[in-house]
Amino acid sequence: MSRRIVIWLAALLLIAAPAILVQAQESELPSPTVHIVQRGETLFSIAQKYGTTADAIAHANGITDPRQIYVGQQLVIPDGGEAVGTQELVPYVVQAGDTVTSIARRYGSTWQTLVHANHMLSPSTLYTGQVIQVPRPLSDDHVALTRAGIGSIYVVRPDDTLYRVALRENISPWTLVGTNQLTSAALLYPGQELVIPGEGSGPLPAPFAFVEVQPLPVSQGSTMVVSVRTTEPVTLEGKLFDQDVHFAEEKGSYYGLAGVHVFTEPGLYKLTLTALDGKGQSTTLTTEIVVEEGHFGYERIDLPPDRTELLDPEIIAVERDRLDAISHIYTPERHWTTPFQRPCVGTISAYFGTNRAYNAGPYTSYHTGVDFRAPAGTPVHAPAAGTVVMAEQLTVRGNTVFIDHGWDVLTGYWHLSSIEVEVGQYVEAGETIGRVGNTGLSTGAHLHWEVWVGGISVNGLQWLEESFPWPGNAESLATGG
Repeated sequence: MSRRIVIWLAALLLIAAPAILVQAQESELPSPTVHIVQRGETLFSIAQKYGTTADAIAHANGITDPRQIYVGQQLVIPDGGEAVGTQELVPYVVQAGDTVTSIARRYGSTWQTLVHANHMLSPSTLYTGQVIQVPRPLSDDHVALTRAGIGSIYVVRPDDTLYRVALRENISPWTLVGTNQLTSAALLYPGQELVIPGEGSGPLPAPFAFVEVQPLPVSQGSTMVVSVRTTEPVTLEGKLFDQDVHFAEEKGSYYGLAGVHVFTEPGLYKLTLTALDGKGQSTTLTTEIVVEEGHFGYERIDLPPDRTELLDPEIIAVERDRLDAISHIYTPERHWTTPFQRPCVGTISAYFGTNRAYNAGPYTSYHTGVDFRAPAGTPVHAPAAGTVVMAEQLTVRGNTVFIDHGWDVLTGYWHLSSIEVEVGQYVEAGETIGRVGNTGLSTGAHLHWEVWVGGISVNGLQWLEESFPWPGNAESLATGG
């Protein structure tokens, strides 16, 4: 294109932009945003600044070649966009069913603004638990938010908790936290006004009404809880890491637990939920969860000569098969509440997930439990109620007890000096099941305590935490107790 033609087109554009402004004023439309092109800018960089697209600006200004803009040119920004850099951004946790469009609608923004603010390569790559930045509402007046169609107002009652409000309003508690910019779930007070998102998350396909995955992101070697509510009774099945997630119904909600193996590669994984209603209609919901690195240490174990034969791969494989058959037991009744009780006194001498090497060998294994150092004969207690499914002497693990607590959760106790329960016996939380010893592949008196979820060894210390909203706390979460 010759220089003369470029100058001619520039003159036309200078005339066209004021004409557009005049037409908008005559139609009594809101005054559009006008951008003056600066040196070094491109149509694409301008579009990024305002959270829109180069095509949208080109169309609004009659530009046929987006490469031909010039310094001082006046460009009308479609939709009256505001430069992203002038807006305060706040974090938002993506929920199941969310889309960039539905989130933008909730916060009175545009999907282009969110894409730019979060440097998204593709708007379709959201996953459950992802934290993105969204514009803080320009007005702190909750009534204004309601009138804008963003949501309704809930006034906190004296006996309310965040979880009670979330259950009553049928939304995620973390959505409440993000929408209202709460710094803590406990910071509620009587008379406080909370915004309850209107259109909020993208609509879930019926009969799904609510889906929540915690914690997110989930770490290697930890337990993940999937909570689901539906509009009618269903048979619910799940699939994650090519493994089944079993769901149990309790107080109108469905809960499923999944163990994340230590060797699960960090990244995105697909969680598939399938609901079968009373009419035989099947509905599938798919969302993505993210697994992050677990950060485990290293340790070397020096075995005495009389126990090195216990490292024989054939002996280890036979015993592992025996345990695998038991660890996959699923009981639909839940016998546990959280947090679990500590299984014995003593300091922790080895943590879950530690990479291990024996004698002068390579690091070829990892620690599947938590070790408590204690004198031989120290009582070992059941951390929660359940049924004993193994009570016998094994070659590698020594005297062993296995307890089924229900809902895919089992606990194991190795190297005991004595076993004080029998298979089929029901034990209560705190009941003595054996005593600390030094049997099997062990270098000193200690308790090896193991937790299995869905047949996967997970970090038992997570089950001792009080702060996490486990399914076992569903009643207290709902009632504020």
